[in-house]
Amino acid sequence: MKIIKSSIVTKLKFVTLFAVSYLDRKGNTKRWHMVSRSEQPKCITGKNRRPDAAIIVPYHRQKQKLVVIREFRIPVGDYMYGFPAGLLDPGEDLAVAAGRELHEETGLNLIRVCRHSPAIFSSAGITDETIAMIFAEVEGTPSIRHNQDSEDIEILLMDRDEVRCLLNRRDIVFGARAWLSMDAYVRMGTDYFAGNQSIAT
Repeated sequence: MKIIKSSIVTKLKFVTLFAVSYLDRKGNTKRWHMVSRSEQPKCITGKNRRPDAAIIVPYHRQKQKLVVIREFRIPVGDYMYGFPAGLLDPGEDLAVAAGRELHEETGLNLIRVCRHSPAIFSSAGITDETIAMIFAEVEGTPSIRHNQDSEDIEILLMDRDEVRCLLNRRDIVFGARAWLSMDAYVRMGTDYFAGNQSIAT
């Protein structure tokens, strides 16, 4: 398998649709359509170490509860259970971006990044978008006053039993990484936030 080149099909403000030419394992030339947030797709540039976005898995220190959001998502056409998330600005530090997005979506303040993932791919069949999972301690009073008009968010502070009940429901929609993180929290509790990284903000 070998990538040959890419060409722009459609360019919009936040995403670009590319056609990527490649050789399959038998040497035949094929095309793959994909979406990217970059000027050129990562399969061309090889720049896949910096995340495009951050997903914050917040643990409220004082309340001793996981912070979950229920947010209306346009592609789903429904409310989805997940965590605060957002794009990194060019050159922005990961912890700074996480703190900014957390505060904008929940009104909470990021106190400590316990650990974070490297840049991981969101859905490699359709996009080269990468995200970083950030496991953090937070504090403050939940608020949606900083939400944009395009955001419809409900903030939920949940203990392990409440998260367990949420995961057992079949009438609601989850983000994939959020479901996995909630499941791990139910199984491990606050040990899930332990790590050797401690980045104060």
